[in-house]
Amino acid sequence: MTGDSRGIRLDIWLDVACLFRTRSEAQNACKGGKVDVNGQPAKPNRLLRTGDELIISRPFGRKQRIVVRGLADRHVAKAYAGAHT
Repeated sequence: MTGDSRGIRLDIWLDVACLFRTRSEAQNACKGGKVDVNGQPAKPNRLLRTGDELIISRPFGRKQRIVVRGLADRHVAKAYAGAHT
């Protein structure tokens, strides 16, 4: 986990938190308008902070709502990421 108060790039966090298979896939989702942060469409370079709310548009009209509880800039085990995102 990082203690950086400035935050971490959205595309990196989405990849590290295992919400997308690759960082490139996360970037494409952001560029395609499928990721909102705090109700605003987000670019891949947007800085995430603890407490931010993400809404990810998934196939078949589903929406995934995530509240950021921690920031990590390196990959962690999927079990840990799933339990702490």
